[in-house]
Amino acid sequence: MTERPTIKVDFSQYHGKRRWYVSLLLISLCLLVTPSSARETSISDARTLLVEGVYRLGAHVEFDFNDTLREALHNGVPLLMELRIEVLRERAWLWSETVAELSQRFELQYHALSRRYVVRNFSTGVQHSFRDMHEALGYIGIIYDLPLIDANLLKPRQKYTVRMRADIDVEALPTPVRLWAYLGSEWSLKSNWFQWPLKP
Repeated sequence: MTERPTIKVDFSQYHGKRRWYVSLLLISLCLLVTPSSARETSISDARTLLVEGVYRLGAHVEFDFNDTLREALHNGVPLLMELRIEVLRERAWLWSETVAELSQRFELQYHALSRRYVVRNFSTGVQHSFRDMHEALGYIGIIYDLPLIDANLLKPRQKYTVRMRADIDVEALPTPVRLWAYLGSEWSLKSNWFQWPLKP
């Protein structure tokens, strides 16, 4: 009886980068079939204050992550969260004109070894670490004394509106995950535009 040859597979050829992409692909496939209840991110306490010729913004954003976002975060996928703010001038017979727009971007990442949630502010480069995800989201959601627009740029006797929304930047997701994110609304924070009047 002839003995069958033993087949040996050398896994050493799979370097770290290739294993990383394979892992992300498996994670994304799991996330695709994960049931996710529809939730909504809310914006409240939004206000502007004129200080030394500059309008400054304060607001509170309460994030409500669904199961898909939680699982992605805990499986090592960094989430880039963006707060978009616009100043619009109302016009009688045309669409509102965008006078100013700015964004605040934060990267939220979970470190499994330390069990810490790390938030990086892209505007300042400052990084903070938190024990709890709710603490990290609370930090991102508190907007305080943010310079919005110089009062000299606003025309007198004109009506202006400030509006703001929050969302996940899908383009910043790793490539394998991004493909599935395009197909599912569960990757959105589902924040509607929140707006209020700005008086020059």
